[in-house]
Amino acid sequence: MPKIIAIGNMKGGVGKTTTAVQLAQALGKRGRTLLLDADEELQCAVFWRAGDFDGWQFEAIPFRDAGADQLTGYEYVVIDTKGNEQAADLVALAGDSDLLIVPTRPEGVSATGLLRTLRPLIEADVKNYRVLIVANEGGRGDELRETLAEQDIPVLHTIVRKSTAVGDAAEQQIPIEAVGGRYAKLVAVDYASVAREVLSDV
Repeated sequence: MPKIIAIGNMKGGVGKTTTAVQLAQALGKRGRTLLLDADEELQCAVFWRAGDFDGWQFEAIPFRDAGADQLTGYEYVVIDTKGNEQAADLVALAGDSDLLIVPTRPEGVSATGLLRTLRPLIEADVKNYRVLIVANEGGRGDELRETLAEQDIPVLHTIVRKSTAVGDAAEQQIPIEAVGGRYAKLVAVDYASVAREVLSDV
């Protein structure tokens, strides 16, 4: 059975699809990887992966098209959940996954949304989740990570920096590492570090 890593948050616009795509790309270098896109309306992850770039390291299909037999042969399955997941959905998702990654931006609105997302997981005594801080600017990410750690909330050590390379990569339908430039490479390195942390937890 593959290791299943789900990416979810009750708030949209927190880097969920970017994290799913880049994590799948990093994991794909270590073993056969499938990304399941559960956003039935937008299918952003499937669209991003659908470009003709020949350096993709994973496959991507809509979640609705994935039967149990289609998961055979994969070492890792990454699930990009739909936007605005409900509390019960996230708890169930964590139960069906080896690890649930909750991405968040280190800013006011996203941080407030993070508390709403985490509350049902904490109340259900879910242990297999980790917060990932993305799109960091200045020291806000470090401050948020320290605050979460002080509250015994499991948070990944790696903080993904902010870069316009993310938007460029999505627009060009290529992984961030292929965009070119120093900052794109640094963001790709950040996600490679995230993948190493994820593998140590699954």
